[in-house]
Amino acid sequence: NYNLWVTNYVLNFPFFGLLFMRYIYPQILDSVFIESLRHVDYVYLRKHEGENDLRPPYAPALERYEYSYDWMEMFQYLKRSFVYPIASAYTLVRSLGYKPAITVGVLMYITPGTKPLAIFILENLFSSRALMRELLEPYFGRIHFETKVRRRWFEEREGILFGFSIAFYQLVKLPLIGMLFYGVAQAAAALVLVKTTEPPPPPDLLSTYRIDYRYRDPREKKIHKE
Repeated sequence: NYNLWVTNYVLNFPFFGLLFMRYIYPQILDSVFIESLRHVDYVYLRKHEGENDLRPPYAPALERYEYSYDWMEMFQYLKRSFVYPIASAYTLVRSLGYKPAITVGVLMYITPGTKPLAIFILENLFSSRALMRELLEPYFGRIHFETKVRRRWFEEREGILFGFSIAFYQLVKLPLIGMLFYGVAQAAAALVLVKTTEPPPPPDLLSTYRIDYRYRDPREKKIHKE
């Protein structure tokens, strides 16, 4: 109805404009991300003051790379609906695997009244994943992975990224104030990046550096060092 249309589209127009702005003038959201990285580095150095074998600061390492984006990514953004994506069979299979996807499809088909719930769950699943990709764009706009490697990078961290993005997705959907929560999420994504990746090498060494897309639990790293 009319009220639902106003809530979903008109009141969320500032939020859509904020996302679109990333491809026209990305400096604002990029600055939020980098400043958050600096704060994470500051807290990390203070917390581990006097210790040896500390990781190098993340913000300066990432700032050495020039931020750039592919216009094709913008066209992909325009083609998709961020708030209500269509859960295609292909995407469902890629996300859950063949057997779980078939099970979900059969249950949706034979169980009365489950279709609205299934649509709601899938909507939140795919939208939260899209949100996480947007939040990490300041990183991937500098460190350009091949498509296959980038996909594996997300798969290795899928649990952590989903847990982070699903909570913020519910907040960024709120009319009018959703864009404020998006700014908070953009800053918080810097901490997620620091916890799940190592700082990149200097740009002149990137061609000879093999970026490891695999994820290792920080607790395991600490035990290994000890």
